[in-house]
Amino acid sequence: MRYVKLFEDFLSESNNLHLIEVKPNKFLYHTSNPKFRDKISKEGLITQGKSEAWLSDTHIDGKVIFAVNSDNKKDWWDSTYDDDIYQIDTTNLKNTWYVDPNFKLDAKRIISFENIPAKSIKLIYKGTGDGD
Repeated sequence: MRYVKLFEDFLSESNNLHLIEVKPNKFLYHTSNPKFRDKISKEGLITQGKSEAWLSDTHIDGKVIFAVNSDNKKDWWDSTYDDDIYQIDTTNLKNTWYVDPNFKLDAKRIISFENIPAKSIKLIYKGTGDGD
């Protein structure tokens, strides 16, 4: 078990020395397919690794949470589906946030290698999951 934890640590922040730390706003925004709504309401946002949802050529190693560091709705992710939108209150979070290296020098698109508890998340828009 300890070996697995050490390996996971290696794949997270320590292997991403190219990342630029950023101070988040009080509120961040995260979009997600509505099929995950119940799980998110119970568990919060849990970091995820590369999968079909990620481009295979991402510049990130390890499991992360994506967020947008802007209150402007035009900056929020648009997957072309009617996704849920969550507001993350960073007031009591101890997460470290980094500029998403897939969006060079755009400090609005950020990532964290740490989970976000349900108590820090508010569902502000209930999507249908339908595509445009």
